[in-house]
Amino acid sequence: MTTSTKPRKITATAENGQVFTRKTARTYTHAVYMEVTFSDGTVVNHDPSYCGRPDLAAKDLSQVADRAKEWEGGEDFKWSNEKGCFVGTGIFRTKCRAICVPVNE
Repeated sequence: MTTSTKPRKITATAENGQVFTRKTARTYTHAVYMEVTFSDGTVVNHDPSYCGRPDLAAKDLSQVADRAKEWEGGEDFKWSNEKGCFVGTGIFRTKCRAICVPVNE
């Protein structure tokens, strides 16, 4: 990973077409994110982490895959201002997977 002289906007495109953007002066090669599919059919991509080398991307992918295994099957919770705590929604995470995509230059 190297640093250029001034920040620029970089993007990475998720498998479902969502575009992640980041402003940075560093050079990144990959973005790793978790894709979560819920029992109601909703698919959400969690914020990516950026890596400057393929070996770091592989390491990050492994860590996100471990977290995805832990998340799968769990219920989604939302904050309730009325109750002042998180409440179950009755919607469950049916599929969680780690994905690595190249950064668009």
